[in-house]
Amino acid sequence: MPPRDRNNAIMLTVLASLIWGTSFPGVKWGLSYVGNDVLFLWLRFLVASVVTLSVVMYLRRLSPSVFKEPVVWLIGAFNAGSFAAQYIGLNYTYASKTALLVDINVVAVAVVSYFAFKERIGRMQALGIACGMVGVVLLTVEGGLSFGGNEFLGDMLVYLAGWGWAFFIVLNKKVLSRHSALEVSSAAIATSTVWLAIPVAYLSVTGADFTLEPMAWVSIVYLGIFCTSIATLLWAMGLEGVSATASATIMLIEIVTALVISI
Repeated sequence: MPPRDRNNAIMLTVLASLIWGTSFPGVKWGLSYVGNDVLFLWLRFLVASVVTLSVVMYLRRLSPSVFKEPVVWLIGAFNAGSFAAQYIGLNYTYASKTALLVDINVVAVAVVSYFAFKERIGRMQALGIACGMVGVVLLTVEGGLSFGGNEFLGDMLVYLAGWGWAFFIVLNKKVLSRHSALEVSSAAIATSTVWLAIPVAYLSVTGADFTLEPMAWVSIVYLGIFCTSIATLLWAMGLEGVSATASATIMLIEIVTALVISI
C-alpha cells in the first residue's frame, strides 16, 4: 500500500495509544465482575469482530484473500497469546505496572525490526527510546519490581505479552505492504477471536467458572468497540506512515494514560 503522510500517521498512532491506555485500568476493573479472565477476553474480541466485520463488509472494503495468508493467522496468534498473558497477569499485578512492562516492547520492536526490515535506529530515536523508558519507570514503579509471590508471576506474564506484541507489530508492518490498514486490522481482530475460542472451549469442558455479572458487559462492550475495533484500525492506519520502531515508541503514551486513570 502507498505510504501515509508521516504527520497524519503520527497523529493516528497517538490517538490509538491514548485509547489503548484506557484499556489497562478498564480490564483491571472488568475482571472483578467475571469468573474467568479468558472468557472475558474472548467476549471482548467477539464484540470487536462483530462490529468490525459488519462495518467493513457493509463498506465492501474486506477481501477474503487476506485470510489466506498464513502470516495473518500468525498475527492473530501473537495477539491472542499476548492478550491472554496480559489478562491473566492483571489478576496479580497493577494496571499501571502492566502498562510499563507491556510497553517495554519498544526495545523488542527495535531489535526485531532491525532483522526484519534492516531498520536502523538514529541518534534521536535512540535518545527518545531511552528517555521514554526512564520516564515511564519513574512514573509507574514505586519501590521497584517485586521478585516474589504472585505479583512477580503477574509481572512476568505481562512482560512476555509485551514481547509477543513486538512480533505482532512487525508482522503487521510486513502485511501492510500488500493490504490496506482496514483489511489488516479487521483480519487481526477476527483471527485473534478464532484463536481465543480454543482455550475457551477447553475451559468450558473442564467446568471453569463462566459467571458474568451485569457490570462486566459495560467493560466488555467498551473494550471491544473502542480499545479493540477502533484503536486497532487507527493504529494500523498510522503504521502505514511510520516505522514499526517509531510506532512502538509513540505508543509509550499508553503508560501515561493508564497511570492517570489508575490513580
